[in-house]
Amino acid sequence: MKILYGLTLIFMAWSIIWGTGLVRAGHAGLHFHPKSPMQESLYRADKNVDEAWEAFHQAALGGTLASPALQTQIEQALNTSRLLLVDARKAARDNDERGVSLLTTRIENISREIKEKSRRQKP
Repeated sequence: MKILYGLTLIFMAWSIIWGTGLVRAGHAGLHFHPKSPMQESLYRADKNVDEAWEAFHQAALGGTLASPALQTQIEQALNTSRLLLVDARKAARDNDERGVSLLTTRIENISREIKEKSRRQKP
């Protein structure tokens, strides 16, 4: 029992010295501060844009896009989603929750369409 108590004290001292809290023990990254709803929305929007780009990129490299016209539509939608993401980040800086919500919803819808169009195969 004394050994366990001693080891616990040593671990606590080591954690304090090295700047790691007991809460972090065993975790790979920092997960202390919950993100605000706006930050979560921006994260999801950014992830949606990345996933849409990846779906398009894979289809374009694989030569499986249905048509050149569809490729142009997808590229325009990707550019639109990136611009909307910039606007959403600005709205977050201005603490405009409604604006962030509206913009990230539009990004989500555009990204979903891009992914669907990217899956369309050549006839």
